[in-house]
Amino acid sequence: MSKYAERNPEVWALLERLSGLVLGSLLFWLFSLPVITIPAALVGLFAAMGGIIRPVQGDAFTLFWQGFRRSFGRALLLGLLDLVVGVVLYADIRFFWAMESPLFRGVAILFGSGALLVLMVNLYAWTLLAWYPQPLKGLLKRSFLLAAAHPFWAVGGWLVAALVLFLLLLLPGRLMALIPVFAPSFTGVVLAFAAWRPMSRYAGGELPE
Repeated sequence: MSKYAERNPEVWALLERLSGLVLGSLLFWLFSLPVITIPAALVGLFAAMGGIIRPVQGDAFTLFWQGFRRSFGRALLLGLLDLVVGVVLYADIRFFWAMESPLFRGVAILFGSGALLVLMVNLYAWTLLAWYPQPLKGLLKRSFLLAAAHPFWAVGGWLVAALVLFLLLLLPGRLMALIPVFAPSFTGVVLAFAAWRPMSRYAGGELPE
């Protein structure tokens, strides 16, 4: 450790977190370039940002690479599953809402509720995959149970993440260039924190069966 870090541990810790935020975003964009690697890059991002809000050892690059490498196949399957479910839900909502009938619009709202549930499950699924790698079947089961038991943190995490992105879009002039540098990491930290709060009570033992 440098002499500056020894004299100013709080400042040094803050600088490390800021550098981790920047590095996390840059790694996410870099590893997403082949497109097919986007799901694994997302896992890597959650793994790196988890190092900021969880008691885990390792720098941002190491955590990102570990998450990316060990969960590539499962992340790809989960991403494809999300894509299929998302397209089906979007098409159904558009179709039934266009009927202009109270009954069919009620069905559209029901599908909208299903979309909200999918978002809640995804919050836990991607963070579980980043922090507790496991077979996809068990991952989805645990994610659903966590979403059912802790809906507040899931919904709140998505709302705060959307607010963060909205505020970043309001940056003036040249500061807009900071959006690609911080948007993925800030969003990742918010969602990771929202997932970790309920998950931390299981961290010392088994996750819910």
